[in-house]
Amino acid sequence: MLGLLALMAVGCDQGGSNQSVKETEETYQEVNTFYGESASFGDMTVTVTKVENPKITMPNTNKMAVFFEVTIDNETKETVTTNYLNNFAVTVDGTYYEPAQCFTIPVMKELYDFYGNEAFTDEIPAGETSSGYLAAEVDPDFETLQLHYIPKTTDRGSRITVSLTRNDMTEAKK
Repeated sequence: MLGLLALMAVGCDQGGSNQSVKETEETYQEVNTFYGESASFGDMTVTVTKVENPKITMPNTNKMAVFFEVTIDNETKETVTTNYLNNFAVTVDGTYYEPAQCFTIPVMKELYDFYGNEAFTDEIPAGETSSGYLAAEVDPDFETLQLHYIPKTTDRGSRITVSLTRNDMTEAKK
């Protein structure tokens, strides 16, 4: 029995896990763009058309709310489901935040209360375009901000990254 376990362990060490890590690293791709510009990853194109400061401080975290208006073009041959909890993330001054850390329910409620809009959750049919809003909680003293669109939720390293600064923000108006 021990011989069989040893043989199996040797088989796993010879490329099993290392090969999988290597393949994953090779598939990661990041397309970078700036606020107001469009960028494509595969057959998906993203444009951040607005970055707004609604002048809302989140009560429990003392972070500020930031609203993003995003347009996504789906040039694939199939319907693509996109939503704020699976397909977006934020980097604030070099620190990466997964969706649950920044696209919180309280800040999404602020977005709804402000504009009457739900957060971006949409099925985008093949060849069509969809626009929607996201709301994130960020450090009120931030200098740089990156919004990441992650087309394939199973490959979080491959994404479109939109960079912006505090100067790109405009005041949100109802």
